[in-house]
Amino acid sequence: MAALFIMLSPTDILLISLSGLAAGFINAVSGGGVMLTMPTLILIGLPPGVANGTNRLAVVMQSLTALAAYKKLKQTDSGLAVSLTIPAMLGSVCGALVSVRLDDAVFQTLLAITMIVLLIPVVFEPVLNSRLLAVSETGRGRRLLQVVFFGFGLYGGLLHIGVGIFILVALRTLGGLNLLLANGVKVVIVMGLTGIACCVFALNGKVDWSAGLILSVTSSIGAWFGAHWGVSKGEGWIRIMLAGTIVVMAFQLLGVWERLRPLFALSQP
Repeated sequence: MAALFIMLSPTDILLISLSGLAAGFINAVSGGGVMLTMPTLILIGLPPGVANGTNRLAVVMQSLTALAAYKKLKQTDSGLAVSLTIPAMLGSVCGALVSVRLDDAVFQTLLAITMIVLLIPVVFEPVLNSRLLAVSETGRGRRLLQVVFFGFGLYGGLLHIGVGIFILVALRTLGGLNLLLANGVKVVIVMGLTGIACCVFALNGKVDWSAGLILSVTSSIGAWFGAHWGVSKGEGWIRIMLAGTIVVMAFQLLGVWERLRPLFALSQP
């Protein structure tokens, strides 16, 4: 299919840039930045399917930038990252092939419930980690991780929303990594599974390159600052931001903010 290039107004460029900066920062520290970029891309006129594909291009670029920062700061594990990226990429191809034909309003509700459930390992991480670490250090634990990450790849190719958070929590609880190192491994996996999915979207004409390139540049800048911020602030701050991101994303997917809007309107004089 022919490549897509829409004409962007100065306002469109500003909106894309601001959402890209914020999303890149959030994704480098925790995950869920797509909740900012997807609505922005739809707002400027992209169809939801094209917005979904266009966003993948930016995620690949910001992940590459974040990886460079984490490697410079010595916060990554290449061996573990590669072993989990391969099954994640295989799953991502399958998910992306479905996603280009997907309409999933009901699945968003299921995802929101899952995001709430994810708060359990984030909040009770010290207890869970001590019990799961013994399993993760065995060969059986590594195989379990690979199966889990195939599932993450399948979901990431399908919808992508929140996949970075799923990966981060799994690396922390099942892999026994601290959140700093888990972030360094996460960006490699996200880059791999998103890159292969992006190819599927592009081949199906689901990527707008003008919006995607602007989003890629700005989100990469945000990712660079996010990676350095996370390392400088330490694991405690990352856990707080991760928990906060999960709550905000779940509320968004369940429509809580939309239901609260009339209350704020009534409070206006």
